[in-house]
Amino acid sequence: MAEMNLGDGIELLQRRAKIVKTLLIVGFAVTVALLAGEIGEINGDIILANPDPTPMEQLYLAVLLVNTLVSLVTIVFFAMWIYRAAANVVAAGIAGFDFTPGWAVGWYFVPFANLVQPFRAMRQIWNASHAGGSDIDRGDPILTLWWTVWLASNISANISIQMSFRATSTEMVSTSLYLGAISSVLSLVLFVVGMRLVERVTEAQRDRLSPAHIFA
Repeated sequence: MAEMNLGDGIELLQRRAKIVKTLLIVGFAVTVALLAGEIGEINGDIILANPDPTPMEQLYLAVLLVNTLVSLVTIVFFAMWIYRAAANVVAAGIAGFDFTPGWAVGWYFVPFANLVQPFRAMRQIWNASHAGGSDIDRGDPILTLWWTVWLASNISANISIQMSFRATSTEMVSTSLYLGAISSVLSLVLFVVGMRLVERVTEAQRDRLSPAHIFA
């Protein structure tokens, strides 16, 4: 990818942040609808295996499809936002930043390492953007909340999916449904925290990482 000067990089980050925030708002709304369907499943009002689905079941199936599509698009644009945020830190020459833009994103896809490394990368992006490299590995409550909810939501969703495929009893099916609902509730929190995280990093780079500020 061609190199970009810091000023243009920050402008691009702001454009990507707007897209990500819009997708998070859409994702929040879709997840509310998804959670309503999951509660319907738990209560027995919705049966996905029904050969002759009711209008409500058809609507729920549509919500599941939309949720999948929105999730995929959000992942892509969130990854693009992370890449640009990391690239701006590199372009600013912030000392102590340990990640390339590619690995700031790539660690999300490496098993086991993805439990720690993405958080470390985001923590360094956050600190470099806010403090210009001063104590680049320090923590911040919003980062800890974001990563904790991220892990909890994904782990509960993965367990729910695995249990639904391997269910051999009504108890396993019920547990799978409850875990899916818990994941959706956590996702609602994640959307709100994620939006705030994107806003604050983007604003920090605009206000503190700009060429005019760095060389003032």
